[in-house]
Amino acid sequence: MSTEYDYIAAIDSLVKGDELPLGEPEKQLAIDAAFKEHSRPRPWIVVEDEAGTGGFDYAVTLLASWSEGFSSIRKIEYPLDDDSVDDTTLQDNAWSLYTKPSGKVIRFLEDAPKTTEHFRVTYTALHEASASHCTVDAADEQAVQMLAASYFCKMLAAYFSATNDSTVQADSVDHKSKASEYAARAKMYRESYFHHLGQEENKLMPASVTRDQDLQPSWRGDKLTHPNKYR
Repeated sequence: MSTEYDYIAAIDSLVKGDELPLGEPEKQLAIDAAFKEHSRPRPWIVVEDEAGTGGFDYAVTLLASWSEGFSSIRKIEYPLDDDSVDDTTLQDNAWSLYTKPSGKVIRFLEDAPKTTEHFRVTYTALHEASASHCTVDAADEQAVQMLAASYFCKMLAAYFSATNDSTVQADSVDHKSKASEYAARAKMYRESYFHHLGQEENKLMPASVTRDQDLQPSWRGDKLTHPNKYR
C-alpha cells in the first residue's frame, strides 16, 4: 500500500526538470486535488461501528472520515450482530439524515439503539494519504499518481505562462516553450487516468436509455391485447 511519500516520489519521476520553480507544497496540493477528483467516481468506502446511547439522534461528526458536502450513507445495520446470518440492514424509511441547529444527525425513526447495542454505518468519504497508509485501491494507485502529476504539470504551465517576460526575448521564448510543454504533459497524464477508468473525460454514461415503441405492427393487424380501434 502506498503512502503520501510514494505519491510525491511518483510526481518527481513523472515530472522531471532542472530546478523546478514549484516544490513539495504544490505537489501536496496536486495530490489532494487528484484524491478529490478520484473520490467522485470511486470514493473511499468506510465502515464504522457506533455505540448506542438510548437516543434516536447521532451526530454525523461521530463518523471519523465524514466529509460534509461529499459523504453519503450507503447503509445502516442495526441491531448489529456479526454472529448472525440474518441481514440487519435497515430500510431507508427506518432512518434519515436530519439537520438540527447543532448540526446534522443520523435519526433513527423506529427503534433507538440501546446503550448495550451498536449499529454499523457504511458511507463514502474522500480519499486520503498519510505517512503510513493510503485509501486509494491498489489497482488505481498508478492512475491516480498520473492524475496528481497532471495537476502539478498544470501548475507549472500556469507558472511559466504568468512569468513570461516580454522584455527579455530569450526568456520569453523559453517560458512559452515550457508552458506549452507542461500543458501537453498535463493533458497526457490526465488522459491516462481516464483511460484507466475506461471512459472519456466529460462524457458520462447514461443512467438509463429510453426507446420509442413502434405502435404499428408490420402486419398492420390488431395486437393480441390492444386492438387497433382502442388505440
